[in-house]
Amino acid sequence: MLLVTWIALEIAFWLYLYNTKRRFQQYVKPQTLPTKIERQQLFWNCYHTIKHDLKKWFEGWFYIASSPDRAHPSFKDIHRDNVATWFAWAFWVEQLDHVLSNKEWAQEIEWMINTIEKDFDIEFPKGYNDNIQCIRPSFDPVQSLHRPLALYLANYVMTCVFNRVLLEWFWQFERGGTDLPGVMWGHLLRPFYQPPPMSDTNKFNHLVYWSLVPSSSHHQTSREIPIVFVHGIGAGLTVYAEFIHRLVRLGRPIFCVELPYVSMRMVEHIPTPEETVREIEMMLTAHGYDEAVIVAHSLGTAVASWIANLAPKRVVGLVLVDPICFLLNYHHVAFNMLHRIPKRIIEYLIHYFASRELYINYYISRHFQWYQTIFFAHPTSTTSDPPPSPVPPEQQGPLRNATVFLSENDAIVDSPLITKYLYDAGVQARLMRDIGHAEFLINGQWKDEIVTEVEKAVSCMEDEGLGL
Repeated sequence: MLLVTWIALEIAFWLYLYNTKRRFQQYVKPQTLPTKIERQQLFWNCYHTIKHDLKKWFEGWFYIASSPDRAHPSFKDIHRDNVATWFAWAFWVEQLDHVLSNKEWAQEIEWMINTIEKDFDIEFPKGYNDNIQCIRPSFDPVQSLHRPLALYLANYVMTCVFNRVLLEWFWQFERGGTDLPGVMWGHLLRPFYQPPPMSDTNKFNHLVYWSLVPSSSHHQTSREIPIVFVHGIGAGLTVYAEFIHRLVRLGRPIFCVELPYVSMRMVEHIPTPEETVREIEMMLTAHGYDEAVIVAHSLGTAVASWIANLAPKRVVGLVLVDPICFLLNYHHVAFNMLHRIPKRIIEYLIHYFASRELYINYYISRHFQWYQTIFFAHPTSTTSDPPPSPVPPEQQGPLRNATVFLSENDAIVDSPLITKYLYDAGVQARLMRDIGHAEFLINGQWKDEIVTEVEKAVSCMEDEGLGL
């Protein structure tokens, strides 16, 4: 009888996810779109990052429609209207017909293509090549592989045990932020969840976080700097347990920011970058801090980029691991997370446990916008004149006190390309040899080095009293 009941539950759950997936296919218009000036700045900033490999860059954003492996086409197969279709998504998040219906936008997209043809001495063939497909996450289908109800319940139990035993009891973290329905857990799981009492619930609508101010810390001193840690895609903070323990041992104030909508919790509540940054600022202010060192991994570096771009005065240091925020104008993140056909073991692991989980795929496909998240290491450009290389310290902003760790064998981003980009800009970048994305979590040596850089970033600002 118990087995029959469970089978019935799994069937009902399959139907629930099936209908949810159908609903997720709808186009979601971003609340914030680039202005004309911002589009021009984006164009020139991207222009300076691709001018050494323009053809390869274009090829990456397309794949052959009939290819079972989704192989990229030759540059000569990319026609002018294919480029215009991609530009319409990249700069307007719209279909090409809609962009061309606006005379000013049509002139702008024509200017972009003409500028590229003139400056790079190329000419796109006229018309549209139906044999190739461009990558446009906002319009491409939301894809997923079914996961049984048992897996979500197991993640729920594991997360609750981790929160209660390690975060609350062992490390003495306190939960903060909102407890509004659907934020921490999806509505299907929320009836089972009993949150700990919080004093600041009414101030927040989107953010969930954990805070720790050690009794041994030198709190109340004028230059104490807290650490803000933001996790990546997967199962939330639980997979970072040993790394968090190392951060706790530094004896510094720590905030761990949760991203429930990419933590396999069936959460549809997805705040905008502006809402996220505003409530992180509220979090710091509520605890008596004006600024922080941001430590982030993978998708968490998107949040770090939002803070650095929208509230740079709050950021006095950055330690970024496996960052996805640099060179987002390249195809790697979008293609590898949404379109790649896996071939290697690590690619299959990413495919099943991250990119093909329904709610994670929904976030990346419909809510993650490259133009909001990309973090340029050079000053904003408005012309074809190249930016300074390396960038003078006074123009580096939050990257002035930053260390970036990249996994050499990363299966999501092109680590060697990003390492060179950061090195040329004068940003400290470390290539972690012979490891893949997130493998630092099982590598004690690299965890030690990352935590050491976190301590240096904090101490540098406290001891020298520098401001950015």
